[in-house]
Amino acid sequence: MNFKMEDIAKILLPMLVSAIIWLLNSVGSFNERLVKIEGQMPALITPQGTPTDSPISAERRHAMKEAIYNDIHDLQVRIKLMEERGKK
Repeated sequence: MNFKMEDIAKILLPMLVSAIIWLLNSVGSFNERLVKIEGQMPALITPQGTPTDSPISAERRHAMKEAIYNDIHDLQVRIKLMEERGKK
């Protein structure tokens, strides 16, 4: 079995070309997936460099703020009632 370099090149060339084509296709599909993911991500940092809220955290913070405001209002009402009872 005496193989010449030309014979080896004839055998390996199609495999090399197909490997390069597969690699280019993989890079292309990876790029498409990356663009799709980046497009769906909310912008968490503005171009000026300041962080912004994601919609989920902004919604949670708003709900917590509403709960705190309700608690403060309830406490103010209780204090007012206690002050009125103390005056009598």
